[in-house]
Amino acid sequence: MRLKILLCAAISLAGCATTTGIVPVGPNTYLLSEMRAPALGGGPEAQRAVLAEATAFCTTRGLTFVPIFLRPDGDPTTPYYPTAYDATFRCQPPPKPRRSQD
Repeated sequence: MRLKILLCAAISLAGCATTTGIVPVGPNTYLLSEMRAPALGGGPEAQRAVLAEATAFCTTRGLTFVPIFLRPDGDPTTPYYPTAYDATFRCQPPPKPRRSQD
């Protein structure tokens, strides 16, 4: 019986986090949005997850994460606002090191 209760709880919490995945919205420009239930950390956890995923996406391509627009999201009429986080970002080549002039 206890196993059934744990299984039901795990299944019900699995649907409490949603993401758009990384969506191309322009040349080298992407959008990522994630929503987390308050029981899974809400807006702060959504922000952490979005920034980590966007940074990893750029880094695995040898590029640098450059935020364009970052904002908390969700229903502001609830006491749990924010429950989501949106990021529009670019991946661009890392800056080239400057040569010192001696």
